[in-house]
Amino acid sequence: MKFTFTEKKVDLPKSVHRYAEKKVGKLERYFRTEPEVNLVFSVEKDRNKVELTVRAGGTILRVAESTSDMFASIDGA
Repeated sequence: MKFTFTEKKVDLPKSVHRYAEKKVGKLERYFRTEPEVNLVFSVEKDRNKVELTVRAGGTILRVAESTSDMFASIDGA
């Protein structure tokens, strides 16, 4: 999987990126071509938001989750 990380209004440690790669990487087995993953992390009004977009072939999956914890947002997405 090819990962692209974007951080808006937040500066996250690399451990959050590694955690997201581990969790989202489990989806790779469902695609025939190598997926491209775009993760956008942001903080809005004390809420940690994760926007996840996966593109593979002609398929696009998009989800967003917002919780009080960044790791919980990644899990929810």
